[in-house]
Amino acid sequence: MLKNETTNSSNQIERSSVTNKIRLWLLDHPSFNPYRFSLKSAYRIVTNQIRVLPDFVVIGSSKSGTTSLHYYLIQHPSIIAERNVHFFEYIHTNSIEWYRAHFPTKAYKNFKKIIRKEKLIVGEQTATYLFHPLVPKRIHATMPNVKLITVLRNPVDRAYSNYHAQVREGFEKRTFDDAIKSELKRIEIGKKEPEYKINNDDFNNHVIFSYLRHGIYVDFIKSWMEFFTKDQFLILPTYDLNNNHTKFLKQVFEFLNVPNRKVNGLERKNVGEYKKLDKSTRKFLVDYYRPHNERLFKLLGKNFDWDQ
Repeated sequence: MLKNETTNSSNQIERSSVTNKIRLWLLDHPSFNPYRFSLKSAYRIVTNQIRVLPDFVVIGSSKSGTTSLHYYLIQHPSIIAERNVHFFEYIHTNSIEWYRAHFPTKAYKNFKKIIRKEKLIVGEQTATYLFHPLVPKRIHATMPNVKLITVLRNPVDRAYSNYHAQVREGFEKRTFDDAIKSELKRIEIGKKEPEYKINNDDFNNHVIFSYLRHGIYVDFIKSWMEFFTKDQFLILPTYDLNNNHTKFLKQVFEFLNVPNRKVNGLERKNVGEYKKLDKSTRKFLVDYYRPHNERLFKLLGKNFDWDQ
């Protein structure tokens, strides 16, 4: 009896030791965590060295139609794109191998080119890349020749839409006017105390509570242009995406150097429903953004008619 108990105890210790080894190994190899594991992901990770990096990245802006654009793009037979990868911002601690695992193999791309006589363009869309101060440098270090697509919405509408998205997610409890007043104070603190802005993670949040800041597009685009040339950018207004799909997509396909193609299912994606913005608040925001928009239009050499 004692022998059996000793044997059972030894087996338990051995199983425990194996379990711990597996647990520790998974901590060092999070991509193989059983909660995230699948045969597809395992295959992609193992074959990452023979996979390509994106030819283009849709970098923003959030709440401006990028979800719709993604679904239009992947209908094109020459385009494969991944959405919301976030590698160059929050998941940058993962390896480049993890990033490569999201995209097709070089063999598949060559097969399309040589056997099928078809071009294959690979892309990624993470709509908050535009706002993160470290992303331009990170992408340039990895893909210096990549093409960058940005969709810009009237910043007043973008701010109001972003606010309601945060309300739906449960992050925002204040009224829109109160949230705007609070952000204006934070922006002023940042002007007077730049070190506070740099060192305070909460102050410069890149996803939530930046309704106004994220609409000052010119500052973000200028930071990107420190690393990339103007001809690497395609910057288009959301208005054209919503109201002139043919013109909008023709420009995108030409920029990516793929044949123009009609797409189906042009209904807008990820659209929130909320009451119309108060007229006085809208006027305040139009006036607030006017000088920033003028700087943007001068930089881009075109006007998006947002002064309303």
